[in-house]
Amino acid sequence: MSAFLVRRDADGILHLQGELVARDLPGFLECLAAELQADVMGNITLDLAELDLLDATAVIGLLERLRGLADSGRTVVVRHAPQNLAHSLYRVGALSHPGLQLVEPREEEPYG
Repeated sequence: MSAFLVRRDADGILHLQGELVARDLPGFLECLAAELQADVMGNITLDLAELDLLDATAVIGLLERLRGLADSGRTVVVRHAPQNLAHSLYRVGALSHPGLQLVEPREEEPYG
């Protein structure tokens, strides 16, 4: 059973939901790829408001997928990214790519 969900709303925005860890990354990326096949050349908007990346492998796996999509000539808009992904995109210089846009990243949530 997967701990994540990829769903498309009526506006074409992909909502990524759940908790993602390293062991689920291959299945998650397959689900994402299947949804993206419908938009071969179009812009992609991903809403990550309900996605939690629970380990570094999940963060890096999604980061690499986002960079790959932007490198393919598509514009990728990432809304409400978790803090760990937003910070990693910044640290590796991915936000300087003209095809990758970060919109309203989430603030770090307090523990407790």
